[in-house]
Amino acid sequence: MSHPFELIDEARLLELAETLVSISSVTNNEHEISGWIYDHFRSLGLEGVKRLPVEESGDTVAGWLEGPVDGPTLMFNFHMDTFDAFEGWETEPFKPTRKGDRLYGVGAHDMKGGAACLLGAVEALVESGVELGGRLLVTATSDEENWSRGAHALIEAGLLEGCDYCMVPEPSSPGEITIGQRGRHVFHITFHGRTVHAAYGGGVNAVVDAAKAVASISEPGVIDLGYDEGFGMGGSLCVIGLQGGGTLILVPELAEVHIDRHILPGETVEGAAQQIRSAIERAGIDGSYEISWDERPTPAPTSFVVPRDSTLVQTLKRNLEKETGLDVVFVLGRSVADTNHIAVHGGVPTVILGPTGGNTCEANEYVNISSLAPVARTYVRSALDLLGTNN
Repeated sequence: MSHPFELIDEARLLELAETLVSISSVTNNEHEISGWIYDHFRSLGLEGVKRLPVEESGDTVAGWLEGPVDGPTLMFNFHMDTFDAFEGWETEPFKPTRKGDRLYGVGAHDMKGGAACLLGAVEALVESGVELGGRLLVTATSDEENWSRGAHALIEAGLLEGCDYCMVPEPSSPGEITIGQRGRHVFHITFHGRTVHAAYGGGVNAVVDAAKAVASISEPGVIDLGYDEGFGMGGSLCVIGLQGGGTLILVPELAEVHIDRHILPGETVEGAAQQIRSAIERAGIDGSYEISWDERPTPAPTSFVVPRDSTLVQTLKRNLEKETGLDVVFVLGRSVADTNHIAVHGGVPTVILGPTGGNTCEANEYVNISSLAPVARTYVRSALDLLGTNN
């Protein structure tokens, strides 16, 4: 019997990546790739393969490489959707194009290259005939780039109950393992003024109040965004919308502001909201306002960190170092993904390790072909270490 990691083949991983890139799967249009994944899972001999409906999107797909039910459970997860093609592509965006060590195409790095690594690892485990000492759950989610409704389909179906570990091949830099992520909250502030004829003066201008508040909120040092010394990263705040008024001869009585706020582990959304309130009060507005946050169909993707000394983190570190010869460093993800939902709302310790690439989620996105095999072998080695074997 061949050892599973010996069956990882770069040519096969490239073939898988090219196949996935060639199937357009822009968010909420993942139906074709969902069907391909479903058929592929069945062809691999995964058990209990099922499609979980996701509103306005393609189905999330899940299947099992079975082992003893009293053993540990590991989940391999990837998302199927991508952003659309932006202006500036120098190749056909949905036609995989190889140039040297780079495979170009929409989603090549985020995260069809990673999906190829994961699928190649599963293929190697199946082909080797190894009998795992636990269960491997393989999942592909839709709607990740939007509301993560595909990830919540897994949670709501109860598939994550009893799951001990999760590994996700999101884009990575060489020698880095992402062991946590900041959380993201979107604040909505409504400003109320008092309307009068614009030519006569008076009233309370909601747009002016909103502008004053935005200036105060955005002024450096007014809001303490925090800083994590261990990861060398702070929080962030960005005003992403300001609307109000129009062309009528009236002092506007309503204005709205939206704020993107990424917060660090250990901080709370309530604390972030209070910081915004304090900044607004500092601005000295004339009218009133209301603040709310996270108006969305799924819970907010809050922050998390998996302990550095945990079995999952140390296992992945050891195997990545074995495959690459690099000294591994642990990083905190700047933004959010399905991983936040799996870790926080699904309760499964989750880490990120994927292939390297560039122009991620931009025109001319690419994945480094030479980075696929080391990642796939790291997944195989880690699955065997975490689940154990019975042969």
